[in-house]
Amino acid sequence: MTATQAQPDPEQAARRFRELSARAAGSNVNEISLLATDYLNHINEVIMLLEIVPDAPECLDDCKAWQPLEYAEHFRHSGIADRELAIEAYPFSPPQYKEPFDRLVREMNRLVEISIKRLDLVLAEGNEDQARHVAARASQNLQDLIGQASAVIHGDNHVVDQAQIDALMDL
Repeated sequence: MTATQAQPDPEQAARRFRELSARAAGSNVNEISLLATDYLNHINEVIMLLEIVPDAPECLDDCKAWQPLEYAEHFRHSGIADRELAIEAYPFSPPQYKEPFDRLVREMNRLVEISIKRLDLVLAEGNEDQARHVAARASQNLQDLIGQASAVIHGDNHVVDQAQIDALMDL
């Protein structure tokens, strides 16, 4: 559903949620949140690249080439069996799950961008120890955010607050 499409009335949205939730049972899409953990693989890709950079600085170019993907865009390119359901269900994810999930994704993307810029700077300075530190912190902080996003996907909407997320950005 795009911003230009009319929002369904609450009764239609509730009916659609129930339909999608029933279809999600036994699939890769969580029937409570209507979100799928497969999306997090996209972030895991860049984490692996960031971890390699201290030992293979040329991989920083691969990090720079990595681009965040919107949820539906990721699934359009995905090979999972439930990709159409994941795309269809996303707009109907209840706000108590979708909003924290989307916020966490934005923060992960922001942390990737900050980390790449910081790694670029310390590598240009020839500071291998600092590059290891930045890569390790970025990896750990991104994994922490992935854990939070995974919890949301699995129906837990109690995530870290903005101050805690901002603290993760301090590399």
